[in-house]
Parts: sequence; C-alpha cells; structure tokens
Amino acid sequence: MTSITGSDPTTPQASTYPSRPYAWTVVAILIATAVLSYTDRQVLSLLVDPIRSDLGITDRQVSYLLGAAFAVVYGVAGIPLGFLADRTSRRNLIFTGVMVWSGGTLACGLAHSFGQLFAARIVVGLGEAVLSPAAISLISDYFPPSRRGTAVGCFLAGIAMGIGAAILIGGGVLHVVETGVLAGTLLGSLSPWRLVLLLIGVPGLLWGLVILLIREPARQVTPDEVGAAGDQNASRISTILRSTAWLRVTPIYIVVALASLVDNAVGAWAPSLLIRDFGKDAAQVGMELGLLLTGGFGGGVLLGGWLADRAGLRGGWSYKLGVCLISGLLILPVSLLINAGQFTVVLLSVPLYFALSGTVTACGFSAILDVVPNRSRGLAMAISFFLNVALGAGLGPTAVAAASERIFGASAGLGPAITLTVAGSYGLAVITLLLTLFMIRTRAASAAGNANIRG
Repeated sequence: MTSITGSDPTTPQASTYPSRPYAWTVVAILIATAVLSYTDRQVLSLLVDPIRSDLGITDRQVSYLLGAAFAVVYGVAGIPLGFLADRTSRRNLIFTGVMVWSGGTLACGLAHSFGQLFAARIVVGLGEAVLSPAAISLISDYFPPSRRGTAVGCFLAGIAMGIGAAILIGGGVLHVVETGVLAGTLLGSLSPWRLVLLLIGVPGLLWGLVILLIREPARQVTPDEVGAAGDQNASRISTILRSTAWLRVTPIYIVVALASLVDNAVGAWAPSLLIRDFGKDAAQVGMELGLLLTGGFGGGVLLGGWLADRAGLRGGWSYKLGVCLISGLLILPVSLLINAGQFTVVLLSVPLYFALSGTVTACGFSAILDVVPNRSRGLAMAISFFLNVALGAGLGPTAVAAASERIFGASAGLGPAITLTVAGSYGLAVITLLLTLFMIRTRAASAAGNANIRG
C-alpha cells in the first residue's frame, strides 16, 4: 500500500491507495474482461442475416435479441447487483458474472428457436449486468480522484474496444469457419454462426480464473465525506450530501443514457448497413470495421478520460460536462456522413462517431463518480448502466428498425434511419447539457451574490 498523504491536494490525507503498478495491473485485467464481455454481447450483430435465415425470424425480432434481452435482465437484476457491489466483494461478483455470461454465449450457439435464443441472451445480460458497476467501483478505490478519470477511461476503452473487437474477432472466426477448418470434426456439421458463438464463449470460462487474482481494496472516502466525519453534525451533513448528489447526477444520467442509445443503435446496425446497402462480404466488413472501431471508440474513451482529469483540475465536474457538450455538438454533423451513400465515407464515419461518443461517455462517468459518495458508487453506476441498457440496448437497435420500417421504408436502406437516431438523440443530449450548465452558472452567480451581501 502506498501512502498518498501530501501528494494529492484533492485527496483526504488519511486515505491510502494500493501501489500504482498493482492498480494498473488490475485495470488491465478488467479491461481484458470488458473486451471479453462486449465480444460476447456484440458479436451477434455480425451474424444477423445467417441467424435470421436459419431461425426464420424478422428484423424486429433480431432487434429484440440485440437489445431488449439485455434491457429485461438489467431492469430485474442490474440495480440490486449494484447495491450488492457496495456491500460485498466486487471481485467475487465479477468472477460469477464472467461464468454466467460465458455459459449464456454457449447456450446462444445451441439455440434452435427465437425463444431459446432470447432466453440465452438474457443469461448473457444477467452475467454482464455485474461487470461495469462492480469494476468502476473497484477502480475508484484503487486511484485518487486526480487520476481516477484516466483509470476509468481506460476501463471504458476496454468496453469501447470490445465493440470493435467483437466485430473483428467475430469476422475473423467466421472467416476461419467458412474456410472449412472444422470440416470433418464433431463441430463441422453446425452452422457457421453457431460455431462462432461456441468458439467465442469457451475462453470466458478460463478467463474467470484470472479474475480471482484481483485483491479487494479498502473502500476509500471522498473529501466531502471526510469533512463530514469530523463534524459534530456528521450524520446530518452526510445525508444532505447524498440527497443533493442524486439531484445533481440526474442530468448526467440522461446524457450518458442517450449516448448509449446511439452507440447500441449504430453498433447493432452499421455492419448490416455496410453489408446490405453496399453488397459487401460479412467477413470483410467485420475485419475492416472492427479494426476502425477498436481504434476509434477505444481512442475516444481514453481521450475522454484524460480530458476528464484535466477538466476536473480546472473547474470540477461542471467542466467535464462542458467537454461532453463540445463532443455532442461535433457528433451532429457526423451523423449526416453515415447516410452519405459512399462506402468509404460511411465506413470512416462510424468510428469517427464512436470516438466522439466515447469522449462523452468517459467524461460523463467521471462526473458521476465526482458527485456521488463512495458508499453509493456501485449503486450509482448500476443505475447509470440500467438506464444505458434500458434506453440504449433496449431502444437503440429497435429505434433504427422502427424508423426504417415506418418512416423511410425498406427501399431507403438503413442509412436514413441510423442518421435520424443519431441526430435526434444527441440533439436531446446537447439540450440537456446546455440547460444543466446554465443552471450551474446561475447557482454559482447567486451564491457569489449572497456571499458579497454577507461580506
């Protein structure tokens, strides 16, 4: 354990954090776990057409598999699991989650009907509902506030890279399967999409053993909590801090959830857009788009974490929302490029969107950790991820399918529907950020005026 007394003015002097090399080792393990998690979740988007043909299901049913299956289980289990992460071993929760979602992925590869596949996807979602709230809460106790944004950003980059890696790995495995490598074996008679899911699900069962190498850290406290603990009215002050924290964090929840809605919508349908509208091979799209998304989304989240730390040092969590606002404004014109009608432009616009959206997500999560007290971070993250999945995974893919069917028509392709989803959702996010920053400035001006009057 390394003492941080006197080394960080934003951190309580009585607090200690694990050594930095070990802390970053834990982050690396959690990043790899996040990549594994998103690979299991997102690979289905590359297998849409063969699954639809094999099982005889519609695009609307596919959208339920891509989204609603996760929303259902997050609504039932996500928040209780986040509450549990504040009160028990987060390491053990993550280990259990990895085992559960890996088993669910294997079950997806063995499903023979829409109902069976939907149930298996719920199992995947149940396991993955554990990871992010427990992992971010864990990371917040490994790093002081001045370095926390970068550390959380690195973990979120693992999630971001998982989207690209899912398509990249899925495309690579699909390509290998289609070459007939497994022909003549016991698995050779299975459909290629089933083999992809089975081959991706097995490594998770082994990776769970690596999770057990993580040590559970002591739970740290925020500067506000330390100040309250030294006051004779500590209980009353702590209650006030918690109540105002939930009010302040609400608009951040909205912005991050809207970002998640668009991320899931674009991530679910961008491969199909490139495959269907431009007549490209699924394996080729998987390799090309996967590489670009891994760099674009991962780099955007890393940049967002770094910017969050810099903004926090300059002006606290409100400055982090300013970074979110600038990124959101840049996304609006990028949304038009997704419907450009040229393969290269569309292929490059998707990772560009994810780079900007990754910045929004990283800064948003860092702001949430700044606002809520330590004892509620697991629950706070669980609420955020519940909203992300309820709005994001639950509504994002379906919003594109519904817009394509009811507004533009099948003949228009997927481009207009994706562009509408991106521009509409981020338009709401920008409005929310503008109103929030205006309220923060108004309150600050009012507080300064009152101070001058008292002076």
